[in-house]
Amino acid sequence: MRCWLAAIGGAAVLALCGCTATMGDYVDANALTLQSPVQNAQSLDIPKRFFDEELPARFQHAGIGIINDQATFLKLWSAYTQDTTVLPPSIDFKNFAVLFVYDPEYYNRVFIRGLNVWQGIANPIVERTNWKLAIGGDPKMREIKEKQGIAVPEPKVNVGLVELLRNKPGRPGVTAVLVEGAEKPEDSLVIPVPEVP
Repeated sequence: MRCWLAAIGGAAVLALCGCTATMGDYVDANALTLQSPVQNAQSLDIPKRFFDEELPARFQHAGIGIINDQATFLKLWSAYTQDTTVLPPSIDFKNFAVLFVYDPEYYNRVFIRGLNVWQGIANPIVERTNWKLAIGGDPKMREIKEKQGIAVPEPKVNVGLVELLRNKPGRPGVTAVLVEGAEKPEDSLVIPVPEVP
Protein backbone atom coordinates (compact mmCIF):
# COMPACT_ATOMS: atom_id res chain seq x y z
CA MET A 1 0.00 0.00 0.00
CA ARG A 2 1.31 3.43 -1.01
CA CYS A 3 2.19 5.86 1.79
CA TRP A 4 0.58 9.26 1.38
CA LEU A 5 2.67 11.35 3.67
CA ALA A 6 6.02 10.38 5.14
CA ALA A 7 7.07 7.22 6.88
CA ILE A 8 9.84 7.48 9.44
CA GLY A 9 11.65 5.02 11.64
CA GLY A 10 12.26 5.83 15.28
CA ALA A 11 12.67 4.12 18.60
CA ALA A 12 10.80 1.45 20.46
CA VAL A 13 8.90 1.65 23.70
CA LEU A 14 5.42 0.70 24.83
CA ALA A 15 2.63 2.89 23.38
CA LEU A 16 0.27 4.23 26.02
CA CYS A 17 -3.34 5.36 25.87
CA GLY A 18 -4.22 8.67 24.20
CA CYS A 19 -3.47 11.22 26.93
CA THR A 20 -0.82 13.82 27.64
CA ALA A 21 2.15 12.28 29.46
CA THR A 22 5.79 13.24 30.03
CA MET A 23 8.96 12.15 28.30
CA GLY A 24 9.95 10.37 31.50
CA ASP A 25 7.24 7.80 30.73
CA TYR A 26 9.14 6.80 27.59
CA VAL A 27 12.69 6.15 28.72
CA ASP A 28 14.09 3.07 27.04
CA ALA A 29 17.82 2.28 27.06
CA ASN A 30 17.49 0.44 23.73
CA ALA A 31 15.73 3.31 21.98
CA LEU A 32 17.25 4.86 18.88
CA THR A 33 17.86 8.54 18.26
CA LEU A 34 17.59 9.89 14.74
CA GLN A 35 16.70 12.83 12.58
CA SER A 36 14.36 12.06 9.74
CA PRO A 37 13.37 14.24 6.78
CA VAL A 38 9.81 13.79 5.58
CA GLN A 39 8.55 13.34 2.05
CA ASN A 40 5.16 14.23 0.58
CA ALA A 41 4.08 16.17 3.66
CA GLN A 42 0.83 18.06 3.20
CA SER A 43 -0.36 21.53 4.20
CA LEU A 44 -4.15 21.98 4.08
CA ASP A 45 -6.70 24.58 5.18
CA ILE A 46 -9.07 22.87 7.64
CA PRO A 47 -12.05 24.44 9.42
CA LYS A 48 -11.07 25.22 13.01
CA ARG A 49 -14.26 23.53 14.27
CA PHE A 50 -12.79 20.12 13.38
CA PHE A 51 -10.17 20.52 16.14
CA ASP A 52 -12.62 22.19 18.54
CA GLU A 53 -15.56 19.81 18.07
CA GLU A 54 -14.61 16.62 16.20
CA LEU A 55 -11.18 15.57 17.48
CA PRO A 56 -10.96 14.32 21.09
CA ALA A 57 -8.94 16.65 23.33
CA ARG A 58 -6.73 13.78 24.51
CA PHE A 59 -5.25 13.54 20.98
CA GLN A 60 -4.19 17.21 20.75
CA HIS A 61 -2.52 19.99 22.72
CA ALA A 62 -1.58 23.54 21.69
CA GLY A 63 -1.97 22.91 17.95
CA ILE A 64 -0.11 19.56 17.83
CA GLY A 65 -1.76 16.18 17.81
CA ILE A 66 -2.50 12.80 16.31
CA ILE A 67 -5.22 11.36 14.13
CA ASN A 68 -5.33 7.68 14.98
CA ASP A 69 -8.01 6.10 12.78
CA GLN A 70 -9.60 6.17 9.36
CA ALA A 71 -13.00 7.47 10.56
CA THR A 72 -11.46 10.55 12.20
CA PHE A 73 -9.22 11.17 9.20
CA LEU A 74 -12.25 11.01 6.88
CA LYS A 75 -13.97 13.65 9.06
CA LEU A 76 -10.91 15.89 8.65
CA TRP A 77 -10.81 15.22 4.91
CA SER A 78 -14.54 15.91 4.57
CA ALA A 79 -14.09 19.24 6.37
CA TYR A 80 -11.20 20.06 4.01
CA THR A 81 -13.12 19.15 0.83
CA GLN A 82 -16.57 20.42 1.81
CA ASP A 83 -16.85 22.32 -1.48
CA THR A 84 -15.05 19.82 -3.72
CA THR A 85 -14.92 16.09 -4.42
CA VAL A 86 -11.24 15.24 -3.93
CA LEU A 87 -10.73 11.64 -2.82
CA PRO A 88 -8.81 11.14 0.44
CA PRO A 89 -5.34 9.61 0.31
CA SER A 90 -4.94 6.00 1.37
CA ILE A 91 -3.39 5.65 4.83
CA ASP A 92 -2.56 2.35 6.49
CA PHE A 93 -3.69 3.10 10.06
CA LYS A 94 -2.51 -0.33 11.25
CA ASN A 95 1.07 0.80 10.69
CA PHE A 96 0.80 4.60 10.77
CA ALA A 97 -0.86 7.45 12.63
CA VAL A 98 -1.10 11.00 11.25
CA LEU A 99 0.70 13.87 12.99
CA PHE A 100 -0.76 17.35 12.56
CA VAL A 101 0.57 20.79 13.50
CA TYR A 102 -1.18 24.17 13.22
CA ASP A 103 -1.01 27.62 14.83
CA PRO A 104 -3.94 27.72 17.31
CA GLU A 105 -3.73 31.51 17.73
CA TYR A 106 -3.25 32.98 14.23
CA TYR A 107 -3.69 31.87 10.64
CA ASN A 108 -0.19 30.87 9.49
CA ARG A 109 1.00 28.55 6.74
CA VAL A 110 2.50 25.47 8.41
CA PHE A 111 4.71 22.79 6.90
CA ILE A 112 6.44 19.87 8.64
CA ARG A 113 10.00 19.65 7.25
CA GLY A 114 11.32 16.77 9.36
CA LEU A 115 11.21 14.89 12.63
CA ASN A 116 13.74 14.57 15.40
CA VAL A 117 13.06 11.27 17.16
CA TRP A 118 14.49 10.56 20.60
CA GLN A 119 13.63 7.34 22.40
CA GLY A 120 10.49 7.00 20.31
CA ILE A 121 9.36 10.60 20.87
CA ALA A 122 8.96 12.64 17.68
CA ASN A 123 9.68 16.36 17.77
CA PRO A 124 8.44 17.88 14.49
CA ILE A 125 10.65 20.37 12.66
CA VAL A 126 8.05 22.93 11.63
CA GLU A 127 8.35 25.76 9.13
CA ARG A 128 5.67 28.43 9.44
CA THR A 129 4.94 31.97 8.43
CA ASN A 130 4.94 34.66 11.08
CA TRP A 131 1.67 36.36 10.19
CA LYS A 132 -0.55 37.90 12.84
CA LEU A 133 -3.79 37.21 10.96
CA ALA A 134 -6.74 36.42 13.20
CA ILE A 135 -8.25 33.00 12.49
CA GLY A 136 -11.35 33.75 10.45
CA GLY A 137 -10.23 37.28 9.62
CA ASP A 138 -11.10 40.54 11.33
CA PRO A 139 -13.84 39.77 13.91
CA LYS A 140 -15.45 43.22 13.46
CA MET A 141 -15.66 42.79 9.67
CA ARG A 142 -17.18 39.33 10.15
CA GLU A 143 -19.81 40.83 12.45
CA ILE A 144 -20.63 43.62 9.98
CA LYS A 145 -20.95 41.20 7.06
CA GLU A 146 -23.15 38.84 9.07
CA LYS A 147 -25.48 41.74 9.98
CA GLN A 148 -25.64 42.69 6.29
CA GLY A 149 -26.55 39.11 5.37
CA ILE A 150 -23.29 38.56 3.48
CA ALA A 151 -21.95 35.01 3.63
CA VAL A 152 -18.93 34.79 5.91
CA PRO A 153 -16.42 31.95 5.33
CA GLU A 154 -15.93 29.47 8.13
CA PRO A 155 -12.77 30.16 10.20
CA LYS A 156 -9.92 27.89 9.05
CA VAL A 157 -6.40 27.04 10.13
CA ASN A 158 -3.56 25.84 7.93
CA VAL A 159 -2.48 22.38 9.05
CA GLY A 160 0.74 20.51 8.35
CA LEU A 161 0.25 16.72 8.13
CA VAL A 162 2.65 13.80 8.02
CA GLU A 163 2.45 10.08 8.75
CA LEU A 164 4.14 8.57 11.80
CA LEU A 165 5.34 4.98 11.74
CA ARG A 166 3.79 3.14 14.68
CA ASN A 167 5.99 1.27 17.12
CA LYS A 168 5.69 -2.52 16.82
CA PRO A 169 7.65 -5.48 18.20
CA GLY A 170 10.74 -5.95 16.04
CA ARG A 171 10.16 -2.68 14.19
CA PRO A 172 10.85 0.50 16.14
CA GLY A 173 8.57 3.44 15.46
CA VAL A 174 7.16 6.56 17.06
CA THR A 175 5.51 6.13 20.45
CA ALA A 176 4.72 9.76 21.29
CA VAL A 177 4.86 13.32 19.97
CA LEU A 178 6.52 16.14 21.91
CA VAL A 179 4.05 19.00 22.43
CA GLU A 180 5.74 21.09 25.10
CA GLY A 181 9.40 21.12 26.08
CA ALA A 182 10.64 21.67 29.63
CA GLU A 183 13.99 22.47 31.23
CA LYS A 184 14.22 18.87 32.39
CA PRO A 185 13.50 16.60 29.42
CA GLU A 186 11.63 14.12 31.60
CA ASP A 187 9.12 16.87 32.48
CA SER A 188 8.31 17.69 28.84
CA LEU A 189 4.73 16.96 27.79
CA VAL A 190 4.00 14.43 25.06
CA ILE A 191 0.94 12.93 23.41
CA PRO A 192 1.25 9.14 23.20
CA VAL A 193 0.54 7.50 19.88
CA PRO A 194 -2.51 5.38 20.74
CA GLU A 195 -2.71 1.69 20.03
CA VAL A 196 -4.05 0.56 16.67
CA PRO A 197 -7.83 1.14 16.65
